[in-house]
Amino acid sequence: MTARREPPRVGFSISCLESEWERIREIAEAREVSINDHVISAGLTVELDPAAQDAPALALSGAEQRRLVERVDRLADSMLADAGQGTGSIALLRQSVELVLAETLRDMVRQGRDRELGPLLAETFGPDYGPEVERQFRAWMERNPPSG
Repeated sequence: MTARREPPRVGFSISCLESEWERIREIAEAREVSINDHVISAGLTVELDPAAQDAPALALSGAEQRRLVERVDRLADSMLADAGQGTGSIALLRQSVELVLAETLRDMVRQGRDRELGPLLAETFGPDYGPEVERQFRAWMERNPPSG
């Protein structure tokens, strides 16, 4: 049996600010990968097709997310008050939204981006609610540490 040969690698250099390089290094360290592997992985997740860049955004801005959460919360409160109880499909919907948020934040922690949580949550939920959401998430993470 002959050993498979790796295809030849291409050399490439980048220029960035010292602070940007430090951030790249920190994220790679937190993800427990080399800087090279991190930069390649990050680069491959960016859409380079110019036509795709002109397409409408597929994600809501922080302000749009906050407005959506507030509206869903008001709707859920109103429907729960009408139903007179905290069970059923509305409570299940609220739990599902909380689970999606928790898993998104957990992915950020896995990627070594946990220092971005506070500013992101403050922007999304506002300065009054963001810190409390972060506190609850960090407590949840202590009870449910990420695997792998």
